[in-house]
Amino acid sequence: MPMAVGIERCAVIVRSRKRHSYFQTLRKLVFFALGIVGLTAVLLFYEPLAGHAEEKAEPSTNVNAGLTLGRAVLCEAVENLNPVNPAWVFSVSQGQIYCFTEFLTVRAQTVIFHRWYHRDSLTTQIRLKLYPPRWSTHSVLRLREADKGPWKVEITDAEGRVLNVLRFSIVD
Repeated sequence: MPMAVGIERCAVIVRSRKRHSYFQTLRKLVFFALGIVGLTAVLLFYEPLAGHAEEKAEPSTNVNAGLTLGRAVLCEAVENLNPVNPAWVFSVSQGQIYCFTEFLTVRAQTVIFHRWYHRDSLTTQIRLKLYPPRWSTHSVLRLREADKGPWKVEITDAEGRVLNVLRFSIVD
């Protein structure tokens, strides 16, 4: 009788170890799957939130005003109607940054706005004229120590429709 109890006890221990091993494996698989889902979410949602110095998407078209935005770039300078050193992180010591926009189609003279936001608060709105048939323009933000942090520029048409949003950061 004591022998049977001992064998039975061993069988119970082996079964519980197998069950424990099964649950450990299941737990690892669940954490792995959650990790993959989390990584996928970061890759899908972080990039649009982080912003880009230059949008590589299809040109934005505003049918009502006949505008086609071909390129929108944040950069260190504009020389000969071309952006210099596009980026999305800028040092405050640089002194100023530029928002450059190039419109491939402008059917009639109109205006756009570069709306500069610091921490989601509108700090500057710059009105820029566009002329047919094609036009490039830019606005400048002068940097101060208090300007460190997250920024965005909304490029809007005369009616306030957002054509593009560029996100960037000012650091030390």
